[in-house]
Amino acid sequence: MKILRGYILKEHAAPFAVTVCGLTGVLLIGNIIKFAELVIAKGVSLFEILRLLIYMIPYMFSFTIPMATLIAMVMAFGRFSNDYELIALRASGVAPARLILPLVTAALMLSGGVLLLNDRVVPRSHLAFRRQLKAIGIKRPAAYVEAGTFIKDFPPYVMFVYGVEDDRLSDVRIYEPKPNGPTRTIMATHGTVEPFPDERGAQMKLYDGTIDEWDPEHPGTLYKVSFGTYSMNLLLDAGSRQRLGKKLKEMTFRELRGEERQMAAQGIPAMPIELELHRRIAASFATVVFVTFGLALGLGLHHHERLTTFVWVLGLFMAYYLTTIGANAVAVKGWLTPWMSMWLPNVLLESLGAGQVWRAIRR
Repeated sequence: MKILRGYILKEHAAPFAVTVCGLTGVLLIGNIIKFAELVIAKGVSLFEILRLLIYMIPYMFSFTIPMATLIAMVMAFGRFSNDYELIALRASGVAPARLILPLVTAALMLSGGVLLLNDRVVPRSHLAFRRQLKAIGIKRPAAYVEAGTFIKDFPPYVMFVYGVEDDRLSDVRIYEPKPNGPTRTIMATHGTVEPFPDERGAQMKLYDGTIDEWDPEHPGTLYKVSFGTYSMNLLLDAGSRQRLGKKLKEMTFRELRGEERQMAAQGIPAMPIELELHRRIAASFATVVFVTFGLALGLGLHHHERLTTFVWVLGLFMAYYLTTIGANAVAVKGWLTPWMSMWLPNVLLESLGAGQVWRAIRR
């Protein structure tokens, strides 16, 4: 069995490495097209462009490594089936179940590697990528308003914006902590931001929102003010033009936990932080989910079904990542807790895949 385990893992290693490189290359090309006009048109040197590409690679690996495991398993088991090696193993008395342990062990080790990647490498590379973009002069109108992070560059406000497109904001949350009272909250469905000419701040206009105010004459009494349009000036604190704040995706797990405690102490909902933390951890174990489905497809694969199997592979990728996107939206709506919504796709697909593996073994 030691020789057999080594042989199985060796047959998966080459397709896995080739697939990781191929998928990463495809994703890099797609992103090059997105920012080529912004970068190349400004006369950026080839060295600076290469640095941008290098900073993108760790983030790509967090997606391509789990996907490559499934494709590699289909390719390896397809060769086993085409050469009738699975039939030979069964005829030699080797149960299909004995093929599972080395592959699942390898999947768990890869998941641990992706988890470390998502915790240590991806946040640093993403932040370095943004710093490089800022250093070579790529700017946007809402330069200081970043989607998906708590923005603290405009004291005394703490802002969180779910979406930014040009100078248009969507689903805006602004919190104003009070030293001797509850936090003041401003919520708006959308808004715009226009920087001041001297770059010392920006004017923000919010639309269709509410303001939660506490009555100073009656402590503990809350009243809500609705507005159609609300304007406010945001002034940068000293040094913020040189400082680049971290997005949630650019924080390590420890930093996310620290940020969560800080937001909770100020009375600010920390749901986006918890959502980002569990999303990264759950995504790291997508490798185990895909390996389980790879076993189910591989153990039941016939040499004339390889094209059909690749269609199933594509469908599985779409199902997993679309389910993850849907679960994220459910958590934002507050219908499920962040940890439950982020782990739900893993649990559902892993249960389905394990059932298919059991059926293939019994057959």
